Amino acid sequence: MKPLLRFASLLAIILAFTGSAQAQAPTTKSLVIASGVVTGLYYPVAGAICRQVNQEKARHSLHCLVEATEGPVQNLTALRAREVDLAVVQSDWQAAAVRGDGRFSSAGPFKELRAVASLHAETVTLLVRPDAEIDDLSKLTGKRVNLGPRGSALRNLSQQVVDAAGLRISDDAGQAPDAALAALCAGQLDAAFFAVGHPNAAVQQATSTCGALALPIAGPGIDKLLASRKDLTRTSIPANLYPGVQEDVATIGVAATLVTRADVPDAVIAEIMRVLLEERPDLVDQHPVFSTVPADGMGDRGRTAPLHPAAEKAFAASGPAKP
Repeated sequence: MKPLLRFASLLAIILAFTGSAQAQAPTTKSLVIASGVVTGLYYPVAGAICRQVNQEKARHSLHCLVEATEGPVQNLTALRAREVDLAVVQSDWQAAAVRGDGRFSSAGPFKELRAVASLHAETVTLLVRPDAEIDDLSKLTGKRVNLGPRGSALRNLSQQVVDAAGLRISDDAGQAPDAALAALCAGQLDAAFFAVGHPNAAVQQATSTCGALALPIAGPGIDKLLASRKDLTRTSIPANLYPGVQEDVATIGVAATLVTRADVPDAVIAEIMRVLLEERPDLVDQHPVFSTVPADGMGDRGRTAPLHPAAEKAFAASGPAKP
């Protein structure tokens, strides 16, 4: 065989082998979870889920990535545009997207939105100064109360509590949580609303440094509010978690929820469900907030969107959910 022909034959063999190897190599698919700001809670929560998914990359060929965002509106918009595969959003924002109202009125109902799981509760936490003589919601009238920045999710929640309790609270300033905490401890506010997962460093600071007390959020008006809103849930601040909190403090809140679209493959959601249901101890090791996720509420707490079929199947097999 002539040298040129031998070279051509050898090159053909090499190319054929390389092409075969490439065809057999598994294709890694990126799986993107939209979370929140890097300094918030949703970013490390999504990060913990991704780390567990990525430990099994050789088996499922998924590479999970966390995308930092400005919050639920950006998350749901990106999810709808197929820019991300999953998103962490509060249950009240999930409900707004399902209905297509509020910030989503121009886009209309998000018909392809599917729920994956409900995670930790974000508790409406009302802190009051010990010298403000506030021992129930009715005593907020006439006091200096911070409801949260105008247009914020916190403001929306606290205003609902105030309205349900039949109160009229004037709060034109609407301070951000950090500023409200400082003002509360400086004696410039009598009470301030927060929406947080517990334990929370800001609440710890307020109860430790200036003796702030957590006030129960309960009563007939609150019961009526909960009955009318599936995206809201009863919750509590656990006893002995903060100084001065010797008994559980009843309150309400929203659930942090993991959502996706109907067209995201079952295999992808099945892997997410495997992590959430079977690797809970590892998730708790990465972030303590996972210890507050109730197994019997993951499928329905605060949920308004239909469950993704793979999530529904996983919950049915494990037994904790009531889809």
